[in-house]
This record gives sequence, structure tokens and C-alpha cells, in this order.
Amino acid sequence: MDLSKNAIVDLLNHTIKESRDVSWKMGAGYHNGTDVSIYEVLIYEIKNNKTIGRFAFNGKSGELINQRIVGYRQKAADNIIDALLDVSNYLKSKFLN
Repeated sequence: MDLSKNAIVDLLNHTIKESRDVSWKMGAGYHNGTDVSIYEVLIYEIKNNKTIGRFAFNGKSGELINQRIVGYRQKAADNIIDALLDVSNYLKSKFLN
């Protein structure tokens, strides 16, 4: 599976669309020197500068390496798409209620 970076960005933008005080950042965490970049996504509250979620994933396959969503217990997702869908649902329930 080749992961589309545009799909990740679109999903991140969709995730924060309804939560005005929430934003995201994504960057390359590190590279193994041959073929795999590990990316990190940070989702945070703007006015409090408080981290909501942090995800590290394989840039080529989308396999999730590490995830954390503050205040939300979940079964660990297998890939970044599933993890972002989980956090999107969590944010809808947290900020829209």
C-alpha cells in the first residue's frame, strides 16, 4: 500500500473542520536512511496549546507505530487512517456536545 499524503491532509482537515479551537501539524519524525520515513501528526487545542493526540506512522505503508489521544481509551488502530477516523469521532463527541 502506498499511502497518499494528500489523503492524510484531507482527513486531518476534515477532523478539525467542526472544532474551531483545534488544529494539527505533521512533520517527518525521522528517516531510516534507506526507504522509510516516519511521520508524526500532532492534534492540539489552539487557545490552550494543549495536545489532544499524537500519532507516529510509517510514511509508506501507513502502519501506526505509536498513538495517544488524551482522555480517550481505545483499541489501538492498525493504521493512520483508522486512528484519524477514531480521533475525528472523539472530537465530534467532545466539542459538539
